[in-house]
Amino acid sequence: MDETLATVLSYLPPPSVSTTASPSSSSTASDDDDRINCLPDVLLRNIISRLPTKDAARTTILSSRWRSLWASTPLRLDDAGLVPTAVTAALNSHPGSVTSARLSSEHLAYQEPDVLDSWFASLSAKNVEELSVVNGSWPAECEWRPPPSLGCASLRRVWLGLCQFPDISGLAPAFPSLQELGIVHCSMQDRELHAVLPRCPELERLAFVLTQDYPRYIHIWSGSLQSLVVWRSMVREVHLDDAPNLERLLLEPIGGASTHVKIINAPRLKIFGYFDVGLHQLKIGPTVIKDGIGMKVKPNAMVRTLKTLALKVQFGDEKQVKLVPLLLRCFPCLKTLYIKSSPSESPTNVDVDFWDQVGHTECVTSHIKKFVFEAARGEDTELAFVKFVMERAQMLEEMRVFVDDGCSRDVVLSRLSSEGCVSADASVVVERQDMSHAWSFGRASNMSQCDPFGC
Repeated sequence: MDETLATVLSYLPPPSVSTTASPSSSSTASDDDDRINCLPDVLLRNIISRLPTKDAARTTILSSRWRSLWASTPLRLDDAGLVPTAVTAALNSHPGSVTSARLSSEHLAYQEPDVLDSWFASLSAKNVEELSVVNGSWPAECEWRPPPSLGCASLRRVWLGLCQFPDISGLAPAFPSLQELGIVHCSMQDRELHAVLPRCPELERLAFVLTQDYPRYIHIWSGSLQSLVVWRSMVREVHLDDAPNLERLLLEPIGGASTHVKIINAPRLKIFGYFDVGLHQLKIGPTVIKDGIGMKVKPNAMVRTLKTLALKVQFGDEKQVKLVPLLLRCFPCLKTLYIKSSPSESPTNVDVDFWDQVGHTECVTSHIKKFVFEAARGEDTELAFVKFVMERAQMLEEMRVFVDDGCSRDVVLSRLSSEGCVSADASVVVERQDMSHAWSFGRASNMSQCDPFGC
């Protein structure tokens, strides 16, 4: 399998059916010991729903009872291991509804348009709720575009990979029930994105993963959207123009991709990051947040709803370091702060006494309860910032410093004694990070995670 294709598939929601091999027909149990057929219908339907499509269909040859069970079990279609005629047969022969469909075989891009149209028309007629479509013939067919018939009223989740976004410009509202849309290594023109969003009145979760040329500009005008994830994508602008219910703006930068983030109307924004201080640029309302002598953050450039902020900083870069206190003043009611230290690209040119000269910072002094510093290398410029928080955070309850592999935990711990905390209740922990809980797309896209950055 092509490496790019494998990567894209890894970002999609997992298949709703088992991916293990079908059970062997040479069972050692005797006919008198057939316990499966003794199970009630509801359990047998549950078993069938978890089988790969081809194996679920094969249960019909067992007996008349199994034929009725398969027909009454909502179909979970996965074309893995199926030839196109088998996909057509499964859709035509199953009389019930379709809960989910995952189309990602290498045959997909080579199907005749009328065949694909018949598939999506059948899925629509069977009220499919979840749909993943990936161009499995990548890279041989890199310009493939699903047919416009992909859109239907029943869809609640759609993920597309390695293709062009379907042309639905001439259709009625395409996704009236859609709650989640994921675009993975797809080309979606800016005009297509901004035409689709108003036609998704129930959309809550939107993700862009590994996108390259398009979209370039993500401008959010949505009254329903709650979470926006932009993951390792070449996006020039992310603007929250009118997002009254957006609570999460989650970013994972990619090297060399400078992104302008503009917050205009997002009155419920609670979680934001990772904002790369060296790559990203922030504008709140009319104010561009940038380092300047004597620059003050005005009230109309503050987001008081934000509770969790994650920053990536090169502490050896003076320009980036001087921008950090300005960013903190933009979010005066922060309760949780994550800082990930990045290696400096140039020799350190930061005065370690800089943080002693920083004035009042409301979030640090009065609100921050949890502070996490990641990838510490024990550099003086890093520890100067950590001490700045320790000595001023009166409400601090928990501080964790995760040291880099090349850094001595004991040395960092000795320099960050808990006696340096202004908060008597604060616990200070210095340790190596458990990578099994590291920041990942899975955490970013999981709305059940109250803190997606949590270690």
